[in-house]
Amino acid sequence: MKYLKSITLLLALFIALNQTNAQTDSSKSKKPVIINGKKIKITIDTKESKENQDNTEIIINEDTLKIGHIPDKKVPEKPKNFEKKHKQHKEEKSVSRVKSHWFNFDWGFNFLEYNKTLDMPENYKDLDLENGKGCEFNVRIFEQEIKVAKSLSFIYGVGVDWNNYRFKNNVDLFRDSAVLKYEINQNINYKKNKLVSTYLTVPVLVKFKFGNSKKKKDVFKIAVGPQFGYLIGSHQKKKWEENGKQKTKVKGDYNLDELRIGYSMYLGSGDINFYFRYFPEPTFKKDKGPDVNTICAGIVFGGF
Repeated sequence: MKYLKSITLLLALFIALNQTNAQTDSSKSKKPVIINGKKIKITIDTKESKENQDNTEIIINEDTLKIGHIPDKKVPEKPKNFEKKHKQHKEEKSVSRVKSHWFNFDWGFNFLEYNKTLDMPENYKDLDLENGKGCEFNVRIFEQEIKVAKSLSFIYGVGVDWNNYRFKNNVDLFRDSAVLKYEINQNINYKKNKLVSTYLTVPVLVKFKFGNSKKKKDVFKIAVGPQFGYLIGSHQKKKWEENGKQKTKVKGDYNLDELRIGYSMYLGSGDINFYFRYFPEPTFKKDKGPDVNTICAGIVFGGF
């Protein structure tokens, strides 16, 4: 009897589902179905009678079985180009953390410092400089800035640094000598007389920002770090007048230090920026020239 009741119930369910598919008019009469002497009543409410609902009710004697259809819930569709825009946003966010800069430069004056003064030591007194006329020209050919945090970034790059040491006196330097030597030229009055050094540089800086980062003029910036240099050339350049304008450029080894490290500080706001650079190691090789240090200060073009 138990199995018979189950079979009867399944058969009734099959008939009900077939009648559901065939039902097109809610006004049709609902007649009981007689199976194996059992009275089975089937009630079908179609979509026409109840919107968005399809219910089937099966009654076998006193037992009632209801089968209801729940409409599928609609899943919100993603906007068009969602994946493309999301990917583009991630790429822009990633790219914005790294910035490249080309051909920014520093221009300023350089000095030679000895014992906390701008005078040369006594044994090289004739090499005193015309302070305020010797200049530094530092080209930062390429730099890359990596944003580490909202107000913190790391900068590295490559460049070329020229230092011009302009002499007061009519000195002629001897090139390629074991120790730096010179003599005073009594016959010529030089209009310009300077020693020029050229270094290939690798700057490494840590940069901090303060203020409203959305407005460039309201942001105060400061960057500090070492500048590594390798000597790639040096020469003495002289200009004078004798039967017209004359000039000479003598390349050679003037006992300048081949490897040097300078410590730079940049600061400013908006497009107005300044720099200061100090070289703690002597400008000339130890015991082969005056024991002096180079100091530079000036303005920045192109930002940092």
